[in-house]
Amino acid sequence: MRFRNAQKGTVWPVLPQHDKQMKARPTDSSKLKLAAVVQTYLTLSPVLEQASFDSGWAGKLIALAGACLLTHTLLSFKRWGDETPQAGRFFATFAALLVELTMENAFIWAVAASDVNKYARTPPLQDNVEIWLNSLKAAYPWTEIMWQHDWINIKHKLISLIALAFSVLFDQVPYSGFAMMTRVAACIGICRTIRTIAFMLTVLPSPRPGCYSRRFPPVPDTWGEYLKIGFGELRGRGGCNDLILSGHCIIYVMAPLVFHTYYPGWTAAFLWLAVIRTCFRAPMTHQHYAVDMFLAVVVTSLVWMQLDWICPACKPLPPRHPADPPDRRGPVQWLFIALIFIVLISLGVIIIGGGA
Repeated sequence: MRFRNAQKGTVWPVLPQHDKQMKARPTDSSKLKLAAVVQTYLTLSPVLEQASFDSGWAGKLIALAGACLLTHTLLSFKRWGDETPQAGRFFATFAALLVELTMENAFIWAVAASDVNKYARTPPLQDNVEIWLNSLKAAYPWTEIMWQHDWINIKHKLISLIALAFSVLFDQVPYSGFAMMTRVAACIGICRTIRTIAFMLTVLPSPRPGCYSRRFPPVPDTWGEYLKIGFGELRGRGGCNDLILSGHCIIYVMAPLVFHTYYPGWTAAFLWLAVIRTCFRAPMTHQHYAVDMFLAVVVTSLVWMQLDWICPACKPLPPRHPADPPDRRGPVQWLFIALIFIVLISLGVIIIGGGA
């Protein structure tokens, strides 16, 4: 049986009712698993970090248990036939993203070194959001809770994205994990390229006067030393100029965009609330101007929509019966498993080494 989409003329197969019930994936009850895990993590992790829980032996044991569970699930994964066609494109896109981040890291030093006012205590630009929030705080002191603590940071958002990618191992989403993350990596790479071009074109004063003398050495006389400084340090906390648009906010926005697209529900709404709070917190802590956060939200959302062709939400993978035999796993799949761990290690270096 078939029916035709009247608007696009696409022919879709119609399964008999008993096949629909038997092959439906994922079920409503299974969807609660990923939502519960992510929301519990986002709620409890900041509290545990404040108590230094994750830096002690208990946190290390949890990380080790998670790594063992992930390894076991990867080795027993049945649907490699859905993932293999998308894997090459993902690893190529991720490699391009690493190149972009490396170049951007050097340009952050370059724009700071080129600032003719780098040693002057140039006053920051007027930020109307900061002025409004300070007025709100003066009238209602309890509102300071909106930005007082680093509740959900970039590390939590990245781990939420990773959780969604690996949720395909537990049959939580009817899409390829590699395809979803290809779209994510491409979106981050394009947005951060736009950001790099923007902050190199016009040098804006930092929200933190006197930053250069605290963070960077004097500009060297030779190109060799100049390049060594540019490529020799990971600058996850930004530079000493206002870097339009916010690189951290690009990651913040990616998480709710991806969940809203491939796993809609309360988790996406929860992540959007965290983004709004971060946009208020950044100008109050002088990490960014409010315009940087606003542009990051707008640009990232627009780029994400334009990349729908990479992994269309309207084209889920064909459902499978739980009793279907596993796909054949050969040397290529073992290579992909090794590359997955290399990607995870790279993300760990970016998060920890960059101070994210």
